[in-house]
Amino acid sequence: MNEKIMISQSRLLTAFLFLSLFLLQAGGSFAADVPRVENPAEPAQGTHRVELEELWRIGGADDEDNIFGVVNRALVDDDNNIYLLDAQLSQVSVYSHEGELIKILGKEGDGPGEFRGPVDMCFLPDGTLGVVQAFPGKVIKLNFDNTPAGNWQLGDPASGGFFMIRALKSAGGVVVTGGTQQHMDQSTGEIRRRNFVGTLGEDGSLGASLTELEHVMNMNNFKLDEMQIIESPDRRFDVSAQGKTVVAIPRYGYEISIFDAEGQLERVFTRQYDSWKRNERAMTLWQNIFEFIETNQAPGAEIHIEDYQPDVEFLRVANDGSIWVLTSEAMWDSPEGIFTSYDVFSPDGVYQKKLDIICEGDSVKDFLFFAGDDLVFVVTGFWDAALSQFGGAGTADEDEESEPMSVICYQIK
Repeated sequence: MNEKIMISQSRLLTAFLFLSLFLLQAGGSFAADVPRVENPAEPAQGTHRVELEELWRIGGADDEDNIFGVVNRALVDDDNNIYLLDAQLSQVSVYSHEGELIKILGKEGDGPGEFRGPVDMCFLPDGTLGVVQAFPGKVIKLNFDNTPAGNWQLGDPASGGFFMIRALKSAGGVVVTGGTQQHMDQSTGEIRRRNFVGTLGEDGSLGASLTELEHVMNMNNFKLDEMQIIESPDRRFDVSAQGKTVVAIPRYGYEISIFDAEGQLERVFTRQYDSWKRNERAMTLWQNIFEFIETNQAPGAEIHIEDYQPDVEFLRVANDGSIWVLTSEAMWDSPEGIFTSYDVFSPDGVYQKKLDIICEGDSVKDFLFFAGDDLVFVVTGFWDAALSQFGGAGTADEDEESEPMSVICYQIK
């Protein structure tokens, strides 16, 4: 497989990045004196119900004014304006708190202020909006009047290596990104992939590496191994208002690490948890993904898919410093009447309570985004829309017709 094909394959894989759930085993050395909190399976304060109150909804079959491709990120600014990132339309739609469209930021392209297939965004310390283009990996900076504010480019694809960026978070003056650095040796057919989560400097240069691991793949005997192709912790981290990075590094073990603003490991905490074995619905989804890759990009490649989902699917840090963790079981196998559940830990890693989120929808088909502490957005048909973007089969039944994506804005009661 030559470099052109490999880059084409990388482009395809980046389309999965905003819907993929990832792994990276710890790559750094941990100091022996770092505090470690071991939590039991049950929270100290028990389980609480959190009912969401709908404020408004846009999109869907009956809304001709708001049409979405794949909404994969939501933010809210200090004026309570809401920013929705659309990976398919390559734009950021800005709405008022009441759900009225204010403006569109960015557009598809390669020029100033333009991007393709964005996978994440955040408000940067310099007062701009940073939009992540996965490949070639760069951050496109926009002023809020939609004028370009420059780019942060990671790596140089012309040199034989490139970066894929999958996530960007910023708070407390700290900017953290996650992705993959990859280099192909044409003479040996070896591809070296370095999955990482690390800080970025004021000029967008890579700073402290919080965790990383190298994989070596041989293109002469290429295998589609989930552990090497998809997995990374870069969708399992967030940055607190104090500039601390919270990241779930290993796939299994429910272990979460807290790094200070300088990138030093400060604390580790765990919870007793039995890894969730994929049911038929989850296994079918991942088989569809990998069979699509094999058919279109790596014909004949051997496929290896994990039997278990990552213990931690997603996490967020609230404004009060509490850490909210979404487990694989809560995402894929919630009881009837509960959209999903979050484990809530204190800022120092003590398991305080479990929150059952109550709203309409199906967490396997739809996706829930927090925007600040008060607003929650449910994007309907997220997984099927994301997969259908490039021809893959999703979670819908064969006789079930997918409806256009809608965005429902809730507030926490």
